[in-house]
Amino acid sequence: MANRIWNACSLVVALSLPLFASAALAQDATCRPGDLLCGEVSVGPIQGQIRIGPGDAPPPVVVPPPVIVQPPPVVVAPPPPPMIVQPPPPPPQPPVVYVQQPPPPVVVAPPQPQVITVQRRRVVYDLVPAFDMGLHLQIGGLFSDRIGMGGGGAAFRIRPIEFLAIDIGAGLYGGQDYQGAGRWEMPIVADILVFFNPGDRFQVYALVGGGMSFGQQGSYTRYDRDFIPSRDLAYLGGEAGLGLEWRIGRHFALNLDVRAFLREQVGGGTEFTEIQDGVTRSTNTSAGVYGNLGMTFYFVGL
Repeated sequence: MANRIWNACSLVVALSLPLFASAALAQDATCRPGDLLCGEVSVGPIQGQIRIGPGDAPPPVVVPPPVIVQPPPVVVAPPPPPMIVQPPPPPPQPPVVYVQQPPPPVVVAPPQPQVITVQRRRVVYDLVPAFDMGLHLQIGGLFSDRIGMGGGGAAFRIRPIEFLAIDIGAGLYGGQDYQGAGRWEMPIVADILVFFNPGDRFQVYALVGGGMSFGQQGSYTRYDRDFIPSRDLAYLGGEAGLGLEWRIGRHFALNLDVRAFLREQVGGGTEFTEIQDGVTRSTNTSAGVYGNLGMTFYFVGL
């Protein structure tokens, strides 16, 4: 676009030069008469005066070289630096105050009376060890609605734990039955004793057991004057009861118990026969109670 404007301006200047030159020659007083054109034309640098007469050829037209006008450089301003927006500083926080909690109060429990506990442990250890064995001796009486006898016995006692004991023993009892005949018996029994408070000196126990009893009934004469010879008896039955053991020391104790029994005569024949109102009744079953007072010697304790 700038080149086109420049070319147009150069053309206008070239066309205007002859007009300016003729005007200048018309005003020159030195022109000769009869000259069609006269005057001084200066084109480019002035080298001298050129006169154009009637017989002179016109001087060549010198066209000045085009002047190239450079457009001003376009200065592109750099973009402004990016705007950095900083957030406002946070408001000052109040100082954090740490309140130290006071330590919890130390509660000092009063000392527990250890004498009772130690004493109880000593009693359990000294009087009733974890495992014990001993010999039990007893005397007592056996009573039923048909017989009454007295005697005694002995048993080997095993106490594997404080709460439990096992007696295996035998006895010997003698007396009379309801017909007046003498008799004797030898029971062989095995009993299990359960102690409810083995840590105390006075210990309550329950027992249950069973066994056999062998005996003999002597000869007698019944009310009808019949002579009844002696005979052998055998019983099979069981017993249960309650007792108390007084543990006097580590190796010695006293016992008292009451037992109820129920048994059947299995030795053959009829044991009891009676006639009431002309009716004869017979049975081999008998029941009763017997009590024992005894002592136990404990000689093994672990």
